[in-house]
Formats: sequence, structure tokens, C-alpha cells
Amino acid sequence: MIFYSILMNKGKILKTNNNFHILVVDDEKFNIELASYYLNEDGYNLSFALNAKDAIESVSKYDIDLILLDINMPDYDGFKVCKILKEDSKTKDIPVIFLTAQTDIEYISKAFEVGGIDYITKPFNGVELKARVKIHLKNLAYLQEIKHKQSKLAQLSITDPLTKLYNALYFDSQLITYQRKMENFWFVYIKIDRFEKVNTLYGFSGANKIIRVFSKLLKKSSPSNAIVAKLHGASFAIILKDYDLKTMKAFYNNFTLELSNKKISTKDISFSIVYHHVTDSSESVHTLYKKAQTNIQRVQDNGDKYLFI
Repeated sequence: MIFYSILMNKGKILKTNNNFHILVVDDEKFNIELASYYLNEDGYNLSFALNAKDAIESVSKYDIDLILLDINMPDYDGFKVCKILKEDSKTKDIPVIFLTAQTDIEYISKAFEVGGIDYITKPFNGVELKARVKIHLKNLAYLQEIKHKQSKLAQLSITDPLTKLYNALYFDSQLITYQRKMENFWFVYIKIDRFEKVNTLYGFSGANKIIRVFSKLLKKSSPSNAIVAKLHGASFAIILKDYDLKTMKAFYNNFTLELSNKKISTKDISFSIVYHHVTDSSESVHTLYKKAQTNIQRVQDNGDKYLFI
């Protein structure tokens, strides 16, 4: 049977005590009650399990930040539980503090070998328990903050700041990746026509607003697995999987309908699209862009709206 309280709040990086969720695992209810008494003083959210099975179930169900894990239990011992958690990508980073009555060095060494970060000898006292829990949760919070910042920096490095679409650098890398897969795909090149006049007509701020709205609708109209990017100026590009021609034409119709509903596609604002069905994996990125730019000019010169090649 699993006893649990409320779940921790999500979305915070540096957490406070009442956001941390600790799982206490021990087959003796007295130890659970004692740990609960001390940890409640610091305002943690607590869950409890009396055996290995319930412990693993708790970790799979809830967002656990730290585990206090008894070593000697009737089914799986704590070493086995810890090993199972560390082999799972979803739970491998949860810090585990072992609870043990053993003080033998080989026994303690095994606790670290299977992935534990610390141990507390039983019977434990409140001061030591709270101090060790506090320091490891503090370390966890800092690690989470660092990972969050790294993730944010990585995202910024591949994102266009104006539109929040992918940038040209990332798009080029994806083109190369698709070419290396040696699979057919669609390279869609889109350009807002005569954008210099749009700049003159609406001003810098107004032109940027048009770019943002255009980008949002382009993303909305694209399949969820599409790679949508803003390149330079008023040029955009999309990588799509090897859909049939009917699907690709439906994409064009959906996009033009979205633009029409937003009333952005007026006589002053039009766009041209080239759909390049890439079947030759030996074509370089430079060649793909050169073909796209040549054909977009062809579309504009002929007064067309789109071209499939």
C-alpha cells in the first residue's frame, strides 16, 4: 500500500521546501513515521512506501525529487531498487539516500556503487536527516537550474529572435541531415513579394508585425513534424516528409486560407512558393538554395503563385 500527500508544484527551477517531493521507503512503519515527523518540520511534500514494488510504482506515478531508501526489505532490497531506478532514463537522475543499520565499509561501498549519493545510519536523528536531505536537494536545485539555462541557450542558438521559428543555421543543418538519410523529402521555399515596398508602406515596426503574423500562420498551417524556418529578409523555408502531391497542395490551400482570414494577404502583400521534391541526395545545400531562388524568381516573373518541381 502506498501512502502519499500532495504533489509538488511544477515549472520552478530553484524550488522551495514545499515544492520538493520526497519518497520515504522503509518496511518498518516506525521509521516512516519518524522520518515524516522530522521532514514535515521543513515543509516537504512526502510520499511513503513499505516495500520495493510500491516504491517503484510511486516513482513512476509521481514527480519525486529525492528518495530515502531502506536497504533491508522483504522482497527486493534497496540495492536492487536503486539499480532498477538508475537503469531507467526517466528516473536515473533522482538522488537516492540509503537508510541502513549497517556500518560495514563493504556494505556502504555497495550503496555508492549502485548509484546512491549518501547514506544515513539507523536509528537516525532528526538533525542529521534534515541536514543531509537539505544539502542534496539544494544541489539538485542548482543542477536543474544549470540544465534549464543550458537548454534555453541551446534553443536560442537555433531560433530566429523575431519569429521564434528555426533560424537559417539550424535549417541548413537539417537539410544536410535529410540528404544524408538518402530519403525523398520536400524542400519548400517561400518569399513575401516586393517586401521593400511593404517596408516603405508600413514602416519597420509594421513590416516586422507582418513577418511575425506570416510566420505564425505558416507554422500553424504546416504538419506538426515540419521544420519551419525564417531564412533572411522575407524568405522562409520548410522541410516536409515525402508526402504525396495532393497533401502538398492541401498545405498550400490551408496556408492561403489562413492568410486570407487574417487579412494579411492584400494587394500590397503577396507571396510566392516553390515546392521542390528532393529525390537526389547528392545535391548540396548550396544547389538546393540556388534552384529555389531561381524558381521563385520564375514564379514572380510569370505572375504565378506557386510552382512544383
